[in-house]
Amino acid sequence: MIVTQVIVGPDQHGVVQFAHRIHDAVVGVGGDSVIDCYLNSPAPQRISTSDVVHLHVTDRLFGSPADRAAETVSEVVAAVRATGARVVITLHDVPQPSDGRSFEVRTAAYRRIAELADVVVVSSDHERLLLAEVGVEHASLQVIPLPVATGRADPVTAPGPATVGVLGFLYPGKGHVEVAAALPPGAEFVALGRPSPGHEDLVDDLRAVSPSARVTGYVADDDLPAALHAVTVPVAHHRHLSASGSIVTWIEHGRRPLVVAGRYTREFEARSPGTVTIYEEGDLAEAVARAAADPASTWIDAGVLAHPTADEVGAAHVGAYRAALSAPAGAALRVTT
Repeated sequence: MIVTQVIVGPDQHGVVQFAHRIHDAVVGVGGDSVIDCYLNSPAPQRISTSDVVHLHVTDRLFGSPADRAAETVSEVVAAVRATGARVVITLHDVPQPSDGRSFEVRTAAYRRIAELADVVVVSSDHERLLLAEVGVEHASLQVIPLPVATGRADPVTAPGPATVGVLGFLYPGKGHVEVAAALPPGAEFVALGRPSPGHEDLVDDLRAVSPSARVTGYVADDDLPAALHAVTVPVAHHRHLSASGSIVTWIEHGRRPLVVAGRYTREFEARSPGTVTIYEEGDLAEAVARAAADPASTWIDAGVLAHPTADEVGAAHVGAYRAALSAPAGAALRVTT
């Protein structure tokens, strides 16, 4: 069984990085996986021939608005099916009401994309429930969480004021401004990342509530360990998470981030106890102050193991590919009302 991972988007995008990790995980458990990478939506005829094609889809990488992305995915899948291959689609950034005006368009697009797949994969039970809440329940839907390696690091005591950091692109709803406004006395805020396109104004919003706030810009892989270790208090205050690469990145560098309570973060904590510290949304300032006063609490203790591991994820994906090969030809979507 040969699997082609179709990866669309710039190397720095979280979905692109995730897709490469899935390839590595599949190969790590003995699977036969090849990669087709494209900066923009692929020409369907260029996709490598294989038994299963795995598309890693978020609408923002395949086109905008979302219905255009769905049309592009449809064209790619049609070309794939013409070769006799089966289709697995991982859906990222599943629509949810916090999307605002784009929610209905995104929901319709994701419903159409799901219809195209032999197997649909999502990265959390929370995402599965989000789809179910809008009436999309695929007959072959699998939950395979993001792979996470448990980092080990000695706690770092950085000189100077305590720093409170948020990792990842700056965009509305990520929580940068709220965290910057909740600093304990004497602490400084650092945004480890750059504004997402069109949201450069968030830098001004940050500095309006915390004049000393720093925005690092993109942090290269070689510089990431030192940058993450230097932060006193790591925080993920995104209130509408459905899966989170930034939380995983903190953990893989030995950090135990503060995460705001929600269905996804409680799911994460239950699967990997000891890797995150959950606080209620109204308790942000108090939670940050507690962590700043006890920096050791923001590092992962020896003996803690996060799940799923790369091998667990690789094996789960091999199972999904086999399920796609054994599924009846055609769509397997069930839509409830």
